[in-house]
This record gives sequence, C-alpha cells and structure tokens, in this order.
Amino acid sequence: FVCVCWCRGRALCVCAGVGGAQAGFALLCPMWRRIVCSIGNLFKMGTKASKCKSPEGRSFPFLEDKSTIEVMKETRTFFILRGLPGSGKSSVAKKIVERYPSISVVVSADHWKISPLPKESETDSSRYDKLDQQIKQCLGDKQIVVVDDTHHTRERLDYLFDLAKEKDYIVFIVDLRPANNDLDSLAKCSHWNYTVQQLKLMEPELQKNIIPYYFGWFLARQDAEKMRTNAMAFLDEIWKNETFVEEFVKYAKSDSKENFNLKEYFQKKPSVLHCTTKFCDYGTVPNCESYAGSKIVGDSLSRCFVLKVSALFITPRTLGARVELDEDQQLLWPKDEEAVGSGDQVNLPHGSRSHITLACAPGEHAVQTGLDLLDILKAEKAEAQPHPQVRMEKGQCCCLGKGRWIMNLSNPIKVKTLFSGFYAKKKSTAE
Repeated sequence: FVCVCWCRGRALCVCAGVGGAQAGFALLCPMWRRIVCSIGNLFKMGTKASKCKSPEGRSFPFLEDKSTIEVMKETRTFFILRGLPGSGKSSVAKKIVERYPSISVVVSADHWKISPLPKESETDSSRYDKLDQQIKQCLGDKQIVVVDDTHHTRERLDYLFDLAKEKDYIVFIVDLRPANNDLDSLAKCSHWNYTVQQLKLMEPELQKNIIPYYFGWFLARQDAEKMRTNAMAFLDEIWKNETFVEEFVKYAKSDSKENFNLKEYFQKKPSVLHCTTKFCDYGTVPNCESYAGSKIVGDSLSRCFVLKVSALFITPRTLGARVELDEDQQLLWPKDEEAVGSGDQVNLPHGSRSHITLACAPGEHAVQTGLDLLDILKAEKAEAQPHPQVRMEKGQCCCLGKGRWIMNLSNPIKVKTLFSGFYAKKKSTAE
C-alpha cells in the first residue's frame, strides 16, 4: 500500500509496501501513528477470528440434512450450545440463524457480558437475570431458540431444561469440544483472554455426558396433531360398537360403569408425543452411560427419522400407537429393552415394544403403554382362543380379552420425528 503523511501543508514521507511503511512509521506525526496502529490492531483481530472458526470435521444434521431442516422448520426447538470459550459456539449459533432466518434467535451470554468464570460475589440469579428474561421472551415468540454460553454447570442446565419444558420445546444439546484437547489454541481464540489453567477449571464438567430422563423420537408438531386426531377418531368409532363397550367396560377402572365415557376416561395425555428408545433416569439405569456415549446415538441426535405407525391399541390402562422400526431405527433400539416386563417364553422381534403413548387412564403412567403393547403382541402370537373381529374404517380391530383391543391399520401412518433426549426433571413418572 501507499502511506502519505501530511503535516502543515507538506508531505513528511511516502511509504510504499509493508517494509516501506515500517521504515517510515517513525517519521509519522503522533496523530497518524495512532491511526496506523488502530488499523494494524483491526488486521490482527481479523486474523485471530479467522483461526477460531467452528470445529473442523463436525457434521450437524440441523445445518446439513435436508429432511432434518424441513422438520426443524415446523418444530419448536431449544438449542443449548455447550463448550469452553473459543470452541466455536458463536460460529454454530450464527449458522443456525442463517439457516433458519425469521424463525430463530440467538440469546448470547457474551451480549450481556456474562463471564464463564463468575466472581466470588456473583450468584447465578444475579449473573443471568437479564439473559434469562430474554430467553423467556423468546420462548413462544420464536420457533427456534439458541442459547450461546459455556453451560458447564448442571444447575444452570437444569434451569434451562425446565424453561424449555414449560413451553414444550424439544431440547438439543450441542457439545463443542476441542480437537485433541488443545486448550492452548482455545486460550488464543477466546476473547475473554483466559489462561489454559482457567480453562482447565471449567473442563471437568464439560467432559461429562448429560444423561436425559429418556432418549427418543419426538414428533413434529403437525404430525403429533395428526396422531391425536387419529386417536380421537379411533375412540369415537370403537365406542359405537356394542361388543367393544360391553367387553371393555367390565375391565375399566371406573366406579361409574353405567355412565362410563371413554374420552373422559383417557384424559391424561402427554403434551409432547414421542417414541422412547432408552429410559435412562438421568444415569441411574444400567447401560445408559454406554448408550448415551455410543456413536450411533451421537450421530443421530437432532436428526430427522420417519416412523411407521402400524396399529392403534387400547387397554383398560392405556391408549397407544404401535411403531414398526426399519433397520436404521432398530440400531437406536437397545437390545435389552424387550426383556423388561417379560415373564414367558414368547419371543418377539427386536424393537417390538416401540410405541407412542397417546393417553393413560387415571392413576396410570406412560411406561405402562409399552408393557401393554408387549402383552397384546404376545397374546396375538399365542392365539390361545378365537377373538371377536370388528371391521373399522381404517383397519381390522381385534379383541384379545381383558379389555385389550388392537386395530391393525390398512394404511400405516407415517410421522416425522427428531431424535433427542428429554432432560427436564420428571421424577413422578417413568417412560
């Protein structure tokens, strides 16, 4: 470049090229020296930022997979970006907003100058007050909310999980970890100017896997409504059948047999429809750590899967939908899952318990739906006795006794889902 310094109407120096500029720098007047220094600092900042882009080699379905992107556009999602300062969280947040303009928003701790390492006098409530107000305003107003912070304490994460649950958002945790544990590079990237030792203070918590209450496929909002509509239509139609009414009411848990109302009986319904793969209870269930840390789970998180609903079933305890898994989906189904609740020698195919809970009777928990499905499938396979058959609009309905009925659909229902975990504290039920 060419640098010309004028002072009192005459040129003091003309410097061409980098070397010339450096040679003539000492001749510049004080004002121009400050200007040149400022320009030099901007170039340094640009060079530093270019070296601190999002992690190389990382593939995110919500940014790259076409099917996933389309489902994301119709689903309420809550992204929690988690990692050390300089790990690329802000770069990923920016890409999410670019991919989903107008329906997404980034809520950044940096914007509110919240340092990852708090001072001794600070508490979470005082530090995050303004940030949390912004999150609450965005939930409901925006379809996709991205929270950009280190998120290295479980207490902080639990608070965010509860916020997402209140508004029925599906949570996605995006862990951004340095390649080869290269903290030296992160220290150079972070604008907080932390030392490697300071980064190491945050590292242990970030290395832990966050184990949810359960993993599963969460239905997109439109598909969830479609399933609810089909469930109510099923109840309306089957209630008109005298054979069903007479047989079912005998086993229903109701004090009022004469005034029994099927829809009122199944008023307990989940707010977010899903198909559970692995119940973890936040890490207390055997093998959940290895499941959560497996490559197939890591690669599948936030990815779109289309599930096939092949039947609707009803018992005196639950109303549910049977899900038949394809080969790729069966990879996410734990091999030990069918053993739960089994007490006989009837063998069922892998993944037979996969289901969607649509409603429960009073006093029943969602976990019962899968057990009821296994019970029905074993009874069907055993064929112990002839069963009453009822032809319905969408399929053949079969009675298996004791109030157990299943309608195998003539045309299976396809539902779009996203794979993730349910992380909010929910100790009262099990699924």
